[in-house]
Amino acid sequence: MEFANLNDTMNTAKNDNKRFVPLFGNEVFRSWIIYFRSGEHTDMHYHMSPETFLVLQGKASVKGLKGEERIIEKNEIVFFDAKDYYQITNVGSEPLVLVGNRSEGFGGPHVTKEDER
Repeated sequence: MEFANLNDTMNTAKNDNKRFVPLFGNEVFRSWIIYFRSGEHTDMHYHMSPETFLVLQGKASVKGLKGEERIIEKNEIVFFDAKDYYQITNVGSEPLVLVGNRSEGFGGPHVTKEDER
């Protein structure tokens, strides 16, 4: 068994200026905290395995490759199936803090549209 205190982890991300803080992982599963300042975002990408994000703090725009968009806020979860393109942007004035989970070990492929060419 492993445990993590999310408040401590969020403070670590903020105080150490880290965007990504691993929580748990093995060869088939991983969990992490991701921290975005206002306006920060991911690139448009997908992963080879299903993935979820839970919003702990802030407000995010989640966009798909075809232009679909939804705003998610605290206590909302988004699910991406394998190979679902997405981009996450902090659209709020406070930090955006997400817990992510994916059914693959750390270091799995991150595929952008440019990678597919």
